[in-house]
Amino acid sequence: MPVRRGHVAPQNTYLDTIIRKFEGQSRKFLIANAQMENCAIIYCNDGFCELFGYSRVEVMQRPCTCDFLTGPNTPRSAMSRLAQALLGAEECKTYLV
Repeated sequence: MPVRRGHVAPQNTYLDTIIRKFEGQSRKFLIANAQMENCAIIYCNDGFCELFGYSRVEVMQRPCTCDFLTGPNTPRSAMSRLAQALLGAEECKTYLV
């Protein structure tokens, strides 16, 4: 199985399947490991990096709450919705300014 660029988790067929599925849909996404401290980001695709202007090095191992995407005008309610969705394993769409 080939090593994936930007993939910092042990090779896992399940993760590879998810990555292939979403890459094929031109989505911008990241994957985090709920078993690691702060649910660290273990994968982000090129689309995510291009959308937010970060390199993989800057994104990997950061908490999946994406606090690095927030600014002084980010509503606390948006961050709360994101945190609740992560705790409940639900999909969430919110705007971070």
